[in-house]
Amino acid sequence: MNNPTTLYIPSLGPVLFTRSQRARRLSITVKPDQTVKVTIPKRVSFPAAKKFLESKIPWVKKNLNKLQKLRQNYPRQNLPPVNKKEAKTILTNRINLLAQKYKFSYNRLYIRNQKTRWGSCSSKNNISLNMNLIRLPQKLQDYVILHELVHTKHKNHSKKFWAQMDRLVGDGKRLRSQMKKYRLGV
Repeated sequence: MNNPTTLYIPSLGPVLFTRSQRARRLSITVKPDQTVKVTIPKRVSFPAAKKFLESKIPWVKKNLNKLQKLRQNYPRQNLPPVNKKEAKTILTNRINLLAQKYKFSYNRLYIRNQKTRWGSCSSKNNISLNMNLIRLPQKLQDYVILHELVHTKHKNHSKKFWAQMDRLVGDGKRLRSQMKKYRLGV
């Protein structure tokens, strides 16, 4: 099997199997649109990949249910289209202001049209922000930007990370909850 193949699994429905030259291990991805994908490294047989998926059916079902609940509990907010140039100007100015105010530094900034993330911070302190961020209320924009800036000091979501977030934004839990109303990709 070299081409992507869709196989119907009775308890899951259609599952896409794709072979990857770059993959080092078998992986299962449950996508926001509730499709299931199995990535197969070049040295793993198709029957072994199918057996692996069958052993992980409870995990896949659990994640499909989580996505379904998200769809029900947080109906998608329709955000107007965004001009990338406008987003780059606004978000660059805002991150620079917040970085200076709270004494953070980052390496590079990327503004992208991401499907599933509002932002990310790499191990080299490169920050990527979703251009759709400019359509959120200012307080939520700042929450996402500060979240990524805090990652320049704390690379995971440890207690120290959340403590610093709460010092910067106040009620972080409430803001995290508000962000779910503007979810991407689900």
